[in-house]
Amino acid sequence: MADDLLNDTKTYPGMAHWFDPVLLLQLLNNVVVSSIFGQYADRRLVIAALDTVPPEEHSKRAEDFRSRLKTDQHGGVWIDWVADLGDGFDSTYAVASLLASKDLKIGETLLPRGQALIMGGDEVYPKATREAYANQLRQPYAWAAPDPDRKNDDGRPLLAIPGNHDWYDGLVLFLALFCKEKPWHVGAWRSYQRRSYFAVRLTETWWLWATDIQLADDMDGPQADYFKQIATAMPENSRIILCSAEPGWLYTDSNRKSWEIMEYAAGIAINAGRGHTIPVLLSGDTHHYSRYVGKDGRQYVTSGGEVPSCTRHINSLRMSR
Repeated sequence: MADDLLNDTKTYPGMAHWFDPVLLLQLLNNVVVSSIFGQYADRRLVIAALDTVPPEEHSKRAEDFRSRLKTDQHGGVWIDWVADLGDGFDSTYAVASLLASKDLKIGETLLPRGQALIMGGDEVYPKATREAYANQLRQPYAWAAPDPDRKNDDGRPLLAIPGNHDWYDGLVLFLALFCKEKPWHVGAWRSYQRRSYFAVRLTETWWLWATDIQLADDMDGPQADYFKQIATAMPENSRIILCSAEPGWLYTDSNRKSWEIMEYAAGIAINAGRGHTIPVLLSGDTHHYSRYVGKDGRQYVTSGGEVPSCTRHINSLRMSR
């Protein structure tokens, strides 16, 4: 039985063979096709057209998220962040097991499990297929944190932003799984969002914004309008964790557009004229962990990659009141 499981590479796939010429050619074809598709049939516009709710409903969804979180004894909220996942069953399960644990002890510090899980892009590798989302994402997370009640849609909230690999099918499967009205069960976690970008309130003063930059490193009109409405409705002097699938601050020499989109999103918050600030910028994509601190104290955090050492001690943030 054990040998059968080890040999079942369809249900329990191994890591992607990134130097396989056939795979590289397939990915090149996916990049070309999805880029053309993205230009002429942007799924972000389609989902915005289908999500026909008053602007006030977007604010209500963002505010309601706070009720799903529990504060600790200091009034803080913990969240878990993971990015660049789904490259094979074993590596995904290893990280999911750490995220599912009730707490992790790092040195003398005990870190509690996040009240919410944020996936920061590239949820599957090497390309978005139904089998990849099932066997390289949902199944290992369900093994790590079994669903306590498949009929109950209440559970730890799960939010995700798409990376370029999620866009290789035109974002069809990402939207069908993460953005449907009935929550998608991923083990003990439950999807929450209705679009590929979102804003949610975490505490009295902290918010989290997550953008979808597509493959072209741009922000579509409905997405910009969404964040403008959210920024206007947020309490004055709110603090924002701004998330993106790419750490634009690292790519200013090679891809200025990636940073321009983050600047544009930050500008929406600042130009609302309500005293909002962006103390933290958070991203994955580069498959490592790094943190920089600007002269103004702003934190630039890159945290991605399916490495078991990338656990809660670097994937969690604590927001106090």
